[in-house]
Amino acid sequence: MIPLKKILLISLFALVSIGMAFGIYFLFFRAEPEPPIIEKPEESVLPVTGLPDAEEASERPTEEELLPGVSSVARGGLTLVSSLTEARAIGASLSVDGKTINYYNRDDGKFYSLTSEGDTITLSDKTFHQVQNVTWSSDKNTAVLEYPDGSNIIYNFRTETQTTLPKHWQEFDFSPDDTQIVAKSLSSDPTNNWLVAVDADGANMQTVELLGNNANKVHVNYSPNGQVVAFSHTGEAQGFSRQDIILIGMHGENFKALRVDGLGFHAKWSKTGDRLLYDVHNADSDYKPILWISDASGENIGTNKRNLGLNTWADKCAFASERILYCAVPQTLSRGAGFQPATADKIPDVFYRVDTSTGIKTMIASTSGDYTAENLMVSSDGQYLFFTEKQTGVIEKIQLR
Repeated sequence: MIPLKKILLISLFALVSIGMAFGIYFLFFRAEPEPPIIEKPEESVLPVTGLPDAEEASERPTEEELLPGVSSVARGGLTLVSSLTEARAIGASLSVDGKTINYYNRDDGKFYSLTSEGDTITLSDKTFHQVQNVTWSSDKNTAVLEYPDGSNIIYNFRTETQTTLPKHWQEFDFSPDDTQIVAKSLSSDPTNNWLVAVDADGANMQTVELLGNNANKVHVNYSPNGQVVAFSHTGEAQGFSRQDIILIGMHGENFKALRVDGLGFHAKWSKTGDRLLYDVHNADSDYKPILWISDASGENIGTNKRNLGLNTWADKCAFASERILYCAVPQTLSRGAGFQPATADKIPDVFYRVDTSTGIKTMIASTSGDYTAENLMVSSDGQYLFFTEKQTGVIEKIQLR
């Protein structure tokens, strides 16, 4: 008789063998079942996968979408700044229509008219090589072009004619009616340093004022009302914190001096020429520039003087009207910046709107980029603030409303 233990071992071995055989069959020899058939409705649309074709791409996101919180209109916070040019622009100036901008493109030597959308048309087919500075007439038909070698020409874009001016002339400005050009005529002999005037076609030169040894203290700045042609820093000293600025007229007028509370006087006329925006610096301002506004016509010179309380320079501002002013204000200024304006050349600006009659000032825009503004311009409809970026020379735009 076979022992029970042996029978159990034989049975266990048989079960294990059967299990192994079934496993080998399941893994290697069992046929794969047919997948179920699912009928697709005729109207169904397959999902889109992968990258879309070029024609299916969505619109490029705006800067506001890329930078949440950036507004397309200046409302006091981060504001969109749009570049209107690529190359460095020289002599950018608002056209007589108050909407387009005339400028010189140094890269191709051409003059252009630029719209608020960035579209351009050439003002002349002529190429002007290496123009260094541009001074426009009020009607923007004529400009004085200065070159690195000291050459100066008057160019009329309407008639396509030019007139050569002496190399020793500098600091040009047009009269409000565009009939004359005022400049400084300088030489090595101080007795031959003069403030001069010439017709807009280069004819009929006349002397206005002897400058002598004070040529570097006189700055040409023709007032819109035609009364003043230059400022002279030759007034009597009124202590360390005050000085008298002499206003020079075309016909030797004895104007009342403008007494200012500080040093480093720079000025910009209002649209009528009845008021004057200027900056000075003193101990109270930590020798940083600070803006003032004053009446500046006839017997009213120096009256209604108001400290506007903004630490910036007058040439970083633009009048939108006789009353309203827009200014670029450096975010930070070191003590003594009034003595060295170049220290602010790389400091980003914020932008202010100023009511010069009430003194109320409102910050309208900061930017997400490092924009240092110069040559501000406000469109005649008050919709745009244009400026030239100091480092790149690119013309930029901020929408005001």
